[in-house]
Amino acid sequence: MVASLFVGAVLCVSAEPAAPGMTEAHRDALARFGAGIWNLRRERLLTAAKQLEAAAKQDPDAIEPLKELAKLYAQLGRDPEAIRLARKISARDPDDCDTALLLGRLLSNAGELPEAVAAVSRACGSKAITERPEKAVRAFRDLATLSEKTKDLSTAEAALRKAVGLVTEGRATVIAMAAFTPKEADSEAAECLEQLGHLLVKRRKFASAVEAYTDAAKLFADPKKADDALSAARLNWNLSGALQAQGEPVIALKHLEEFLKLRPQAPEPYQRYAKLLHAANRDDDVVPQLRKLTERDERNRSLVAVLAAEMASDPASRREADELFKALTGITAEPRVIAVMVRSHLDTRRAGEIIADLDRSFALLEEKKNDKAEAPVTAEAKAFAAEKARAIAEAFQNDPDGVSALLRAAAEDLRVGTKRTHGTYYFLGTLASQHRRLDLAAAQYRQAVLRAPKELQGEAYSALIDVLWFAGKPAEVETVCRDGLDAPGVQIAPVFFNYHLARALAEQGKAIAAIAAADKAIQQAGTERLAVRLRKHQVLQILGQWTDAIEYGKKLSEEFDSPTDRPKVRYAQAGAYWGAKKPLEAEALLRAILDDDADAAGACNDLGYHLAEQGRNLDEAERLIRHAIELDRIERRKSGSAEVENAAYRDSLGWVLFRQGKFVDAKAELEKALTLVGGDTDATVWDHLGDVLFRLNDKPKAKSAWEKARELYEADVRFSARGKRDGRLDEVKRKLARVPQ
Repeated sequence: MVASLFVGAVLCVSAEPAAPGMTEAHRDALARFGAGIWNLRRERLLTAAKQLEAAAKQDPDAIEPLKELAKLYAQLGRDPEAIRLARKISARDPDDCDTALLLGRLLSNAGELPEAVAAVSRACGSKAITERPEKAVRAFRDLATLSEKTKDLSTAEAALRKAVGLVTEGRATVIAMAAFTPKEADSEAAECLEQLGHLLVKRRKFASAVEAYTDAAKLFADPKKADDALSAARLNWNLSGALQAQGEPVIALKHLEEFLKLRPQAPEPYQRYAKLLHAANRDDDVVPQLRKLTERDERNRSLVAVLAAEMASDPASRREADELFKALTGITAEPRVIAVMVRSHLDTRRAGEIIADLDRSFALLEEKKNDKAEAPVTAEAKAFAAEKARAIAEAFQNDPDGVSALLRAAAEDLRVGTKRTHGTYYFLGTLASQHRRLDLAAAQYRQAVLRAPKELQGEAYSALIDVLWFAGKPAEVETVCRDGLDAPGVQIAPVFFNYHLARALAEQGKAIAAIAAADKAIQQAGTERLAVRLRKHQVLQILGQWTDAIEYGKKLSEEFDSPTDRPKVRYAQAGAYWGAKKPLEAEALLRAILDDDADAAGACNDLGYHLAEQGRNLDEAERLIRHAIELDRIERRKSGSAEVENAAYRDSLGWVLFRQGKFVDAKAELEKALTLVGGDTDATVWDHLGDVLFRLNDKPKAKSAWEKARELYEADVRFSARGKRDGRLDEVKRKLARVPQ
């Protein structure tokens, strides 16, 4: 479409007469585009999206609707669609720096860092950006940030130096171009120099970092430049860190003491102060100096917490420190304060104190309500206890050693029979599960089930059953379900237990009982009719009754044909066809899912994997699996999942790369799959890795991987286990027999 016509639509001007030869479709597309922009300006986003989509469909050659749609999809949180469009636009218009920057941001959020770096690099090198210095500065800073994430620190430094140059050496030019006002240029320069300083510290170029920080501080402090005294003072914090890393604690202390005059409310400055005093051989001054600071800033809880931690490090003052912590955490649940307490208890090898403190909070939360309305003070106290429990949980993020210490204390609690509240057991079970201590997690969840108040029984049972499934223990799941059905006072609908019982029985090969439990769940189901019907479909698949599963799936497809239900039934039915060795029918169903929704991650992965298994359409298979990984990562980030990726999807990618003969890349993907939750206990991943290592002529490691696969295949007692059903165990044994001893 003629670009000027779109400009006219955007500006809502009375346009020149339609271009000669313009078709009716072009005119309609232009009208829809104009209406879409009109609604965008009025923040009618969904209406605008429909109109822009219609414009793009009417005139596929037009790029302007696609650009607006990409931005709008990103605004609406429809990241996969935004990424797909931005890629398409960038392929057609490589010099479009705005779309390249948008693509870089979206890909960064999706965890696709190498491609994000490529997109932002393309923006930085575009001709269009040279005339927009304010955009160029942002692009170079974005490139630096992304390059830092990929550990390409030299590229990051080069990008930042270009950004600095634009607003320092090029200051007069960018001001003359009206890209920045003089003050904006100086503020931007100071921020770029500060960012450069952070990077130089990472590169261990401490002298250069000090220089960058000093220059930034001068710009911030100058009333005729950036004129930001607070930021100038903050630079003393950065300078103290660089000087500390450089091994100059005395000079670092001087800068830090200047910063402390701002009375920061975070613990880190006071923790650094203590470390620098120790490093300067002033050990005896640490506690007195911290006390002196608290005297002038007694309401600074972070400072008091650091003082308590320093006192706790000395057995002579530990009791006083504990009293100080107790008083402090009795009035605040600030995560940063709680984190200092948690770290102190871990450093002094007293993880049990953390559990005891946590248990006191949960005990308050679980107090029985009286018949009368809960008193406001009690409600407030319970809210405080909940905050404190969350803060303790946050304190263990990214601290595997701390988690290990806490779990050792939890295991000791169980051994000696220490009684805790339901909430404490549930918390510890969740922590153990996240760190793959499955037996301990199950033990904690069992205690949680025994002590759960009625309204939390379902949560406790679900957690226990989930961890038993993850551990591959269907017999134990059966026991839990039967106990739940028989236990007096359990306030959980029987359909919940029969739903899980059906699968547990099927995985043990108890076909008649499994189908009976599935039928009973269907009879008991209320609004969750499809979910329990699909469970019976799954039971039939587990039992290998493929013909029955396919026929049952056909009935489901007739009964549940709404847009929401249809893909679920098709996906389940595709699994039945794969099991029945009918790949064409399975592929057709997966493609039908993707025709309706190209962003169905499960269908993308499964189709890609099976294409790789068949050794055909390998380029398509790779594209599908990479898209599945991207979609899954985006969804996990949005949901706040602790696990950033799916091990099975990474295994699929490794397998398709192996089929393509890209053995080195395949090895990297499979090794990454092993680091993800469930990956190191998946026999198929080890089996695939063995194949790759063998082709790379690393026969000792291939043998080790296959031995691990054999061990896991043999240990998997489930009836649906691929090792036995698919003959994979026998195949691994044959491969091991061919490897020299």
